[in-house]
Amino acid sequence: MENYFPEELIETVKDRNDIVEVISQYVPLKSTGMSSKGLCPFHNEKTPSFTVSKDKQFYKCFGCGEGGDVIGFIMKIENMDFIEAVKMLAQRGNIPIDESTTSEEMKKKLERQKVYFDINREAGKYFYEHLVQRKNPALNYLIKRGLTTRTIKSFGLGYAINSWDDLLNYLIQKGYKIETIEQCGLIIKNKEKNNYYNRFRNRIMFPIFDVKGNVIGFGGRVFDDSLPKYLNSPETAYFNKSQTLYGLNIASKHSRTGRVILVEGYTDVIALHQEGFKNTVATLGTSFTKGHAILLKKYFNEVIICFDGDSAGSKATLRSIEILENVHISIRVLILPNNIDPDDFIKKYGEKAFEAKIEEALSAIDYKIYLAQKQHPSGSTEDQIKLGKKIANIIREIDSPIEQEAYIKKIEEKTGISKNAIISEIYGKKTTTDKGNNTKYSSNYKRNNKYIQAVPLVEQNGHIIAGKQLIKYMLTNPPGISNILEKVEINDFILESHRIIFQYILEKHQNFDDINKIMEHFPELHEEIKDIININIQQVDIDQAIDKYKKDVKRYKLLFARNKLKEEQQDIIKKENLDKEEVEKQLLKLGVEMMNINIELQKLQSEERREQN
Repeated sequence: MENYFPEELIETVKDRNDIVEVISQYVPLKSTGMSSKGLCPFHNEKTPSFTVSKDKQFYKCFGCGEGGDVIGFIMKIENMDFIEAVKMLAQRGNIPIDESTTSEEMKKKLERQKVYFDINREAGKYFYEHLVQRKNPALNYLIKRGLTTRTIKSFGLGYAINSWDDLLNYLIQKGYKIETIEQCGLIIKNKEKNNYYNRFRNRIMFPIFDVKGNVIGFGGRVFDDSLPKYLNSPETAYFNKSQTLYGLNIASKHSRTGRVILVEGYTDVIALHQEGFKNTVATLGTSFTKGHAILLKKYFNEVIICFDGDSAGSKATLRSIEILENVHISIRVLILPNNIDPDDFIKKYGEKAFEAKIEEALSAIDYKIYLAQKQHPSGSTEDQIKLGKKIANIIREIDSPIEQEAYIKKIEEKTGISKNAIISEIYGKKTTTDKGNNTKYSSNYKRNNKYIQAVPLVEQNGHIIAGKQLIKYMLTNPPGISNILEKVEINDFILESHRIIFQYILEKHQNFDDINKIMEHFPELHEEIKDIININIQQVDIDQAIDKYKKDVKRYKLLFARNKLKEEQQDIIKKENLDKEEVEKQLLKLGVEMMNINIELQKLQSEERREQN
């Protein structure tokens, strides 16, 4: 019986299995920018012609012609069929497959999806024909806005005429059921609930595509003063505004630079696209979400935000920066003069002027400083004080001391606020905890494990729980003790009580047969041992638990080292007997050490993210 997988599952399998990482397990690859090269595994060759594209998630051999996505590669290299390849990659990505779902149920689901896409495609064609086949106010409006016929066709723009039922009747004539047309969001029931009418009337129509080019919804814009100005399709099983970006179907195919321009509206995307900036996307009249950020991260490595320069645009930019920072993607902000929007700017000044603005785009930190200066533009004492405090708060959030130093110097030159004043504002009020948080630290450990003092108690708790799980595993699975002893050392445990128990197991494990003996041997640890015995380890993969445990230990030690360097920085700044040159020399030395620690922490974080994905 033929098996069917939902498209959502297939997309998740692809997302969780980066094609470069998968193919690297079979073929040694050498990175060359956004692509990687190696010798083709499907034919004999001496010169590498096998290319793997990270941004497109596609492989191609220019020698033998083989090519495809990650599923296709596994099918070819492992001699598997499609179902077997999907299952293998799902297992690799820790993705559960519901085997209880019958093929008939999945077939029906796929058929419903196809009908949905077909209806929207037919509606898009209908709107397009109405726009281009005869003169009408919608086409006049678009031509006055400077759009070419080629651009109109590229985006499939259309015109919903001022009719209550023309689209409804057209789709019924095509054989589609009225209930299905309603599910697509194209028609609405009247108040009496006995008839339907078109959702979109007398509007310019913008088909909304998914990244594969399927029409999943529409946006309609008036060309007069009617309200609402924009009207979108309702959310459906296949259309989620917080997971969809307008123009991504085009932008994803033009990501050679790894850069995407994020704007606010349909017309901005279309205007920039027409002038050659095909790597432009926009949200669908909604706030930027984490779903949008994850989507951009999948196809690009840098986002250039280009929102309106008014107060609302600035707030939206700051919110977007915060969301994008959480998915670890490079961010810059493009500022246009006089609060002009991208559509108007590109028409007035042209492609080269906009390209120049892209090159001048600010980093996220520079943008925050720019806003602070904009809010306090005067040279008055009051404004200078407020500006200095805001800038200090911004710089305080920078992890890299070298980057901090660079910004401090830059601010001193631009604002006239002295470097020492900024440093004092940043560090003078800071506690010994990381970034000034009033985090409590545990003090239940001996001095020879003092690095733990730098780690917040909330982070230690997870490590302590993992330690208990490891000890319980040893106490309840004596045959597995040797495996753990090969990978874990006594100094890997935080609590002294856990060290004592571990040392006992280390010495007695070959003859270890009764948990009660350890209770008798350490009566003072009776409650601790009882707590360990009661902890749940049923779902614990012991090898994964050990690996995670070791990574946590390394991270805590790095955090402690970074904390000590920050304390040394503060001590140097407070010393009065050192000249300026000596202070800067010592701070630079500490800064380099801190940068190396931050790099190690980032490596750990990246490694953990890869494992989670």
